[in-house]
Amino acid sequence: MIVTRRFLWLVALGLVPLLASYAVGPLAYAAVLWNLLIVAAVVCDYLLCLKPEDAVSVAREVGEVLSVAAENAVTLRIRNQTRQPLPMTVRDEPPAVFDFGKEGAAGRQKTKNLAPFETWEYTYHVVPPARGDFVFRDIFLRVTGPLGLVTRQGVIPAEKPVAVYPNLRAVEDYEIMLRRAMLSRQGVRRMRTVGAGREFASLRDYTPDDEYRTIDWKATARRGKVISRTYEQERSQDILLLIDQGRLMRQEIGHTQKLDHVVSAALMLAHVVAEADDRVGLLTFSDDAKAWLPPARGRSAYSGILEALYASRAEPVESDYRSAFRFLAARWRKRSLAVVFTDLADPESSAVLLREIGHLAAKHVVVCVVVSDPLIGERARHVPTTPDSVYEKAVAEEVIAERRRALNLLKKRGVLIVDAEPHELSVELISRYLLVKSRSLL
Repeated sequence: MIVTRRFLWLVALGLVPLLASYAVGPLAYAAVLWNLLIVAAVVCDYLLCLKPEDAVSVAREVGEVLSVAAENAVTLRIRNQTRQPLPMTVRDEPPAVFDFGKEGAAGRQKTKNLAPFETWEYTYHVVPPARGDFVFRDIFLRVTGPLGLVTRQGVIPAEKPVAVYPNLRAVEDYEIMLRRAMLSRQGVRRMRTVGAGREFASLRDYTPDDEYRTIDWKATARRGKVISRTYEQERSQDILLLIDQGRLMRQEIGHTQKLDHVVSAALMLAHVVAEADDRVGLLTFSDDAKAWLPPARGRSAYSGILEALYASRAEPVESDYRSAFRFLAARWRKRSLAVVFTDLADPESSAVLLREIGHLAAKHVVVCVVVSDPLIGERARHVPTTPDSVYEKAVAEEVIAERRRALNLLKKRGVLIVDAEPHELSVELISRYLLVKSRSLL
């Protein structure tokens, strides 16, 4: 039982005659009588107050699969099962490590006066910071008695396990865009697309943007004007996703590890590759190779990658790029687009990557994907006003300069670069994949 604010005010009111009894003695009896009435009212209110478990039914609606680093809706449906109004408070208990949406932690707790047999529902949002298995706990209820003096608390058993997967919202948004034909002109759909492949598609008038090698001189001579050839984009190309799970990927951006941002972007790319009828494979590694899935075609390949990445974790060990690239070379010799997801924050690790990635670039088209932290860029642009901010700005500028040097060295080795903040990473990565495909770099 919990007393309410109304009870405290009534008790405070009873202090008035008690204090006045020092001047007027009989008022002490009035104070005692007042307190006895309050006690009797509290007892009656407690007896009349219904048990929350008997008076209310509560159901929670939440998906069995949630997306990491994204807002996921949780809906509570509450029903008053009695013939009397019920002033009540509902509080849900999501996993303790979950963050909350824009409504904040207060969104999981609501207060309402339910009419007899009324059904009420409200929704709040949770943001899981990591992938894995989690459990929603029981739901807590508080029902206030008809006199408003006491509150009874109850617990509704509602434990429910949920699995937090990589952010699948981006894939869902992509499917919506695809259905609206917003990406069809970029060669993503399973349709005959024009690009810079090797298979002849058609003839058309020459435009200033065409390469000279596309000019069909015989057709030009016959028609008396410059004619270009168009080609179908190459199909069944091989895409390899190489994901670093070493210590550098444990760093957090916005309460979410870099690895989780990378996994979400990799899954988005795998989905697009599958839709484009190319083959996609996966290699995860840290100090040695972890998961290996040879390139395969179709949605089954995407599903296999999703399952492999669901339980992947960044480990507190140094990444062994040499071992990972040798592992790949021993198992896959066909020229492919190798997308390496890693980080360049540490100069020593960057030096090892720069040395080893040259061997990979000699056999494959390599794209190096790194996630930039917007906070570092913000600190570097910030005008310092205190000694601490001067130090922070200097460190941020040094990190950015070191990163830029490493990226420039990668470019000199023929490596393509995707360097973007988390919210732009998937778009930039898909654009680079489509560019490689349209130019037939494989």
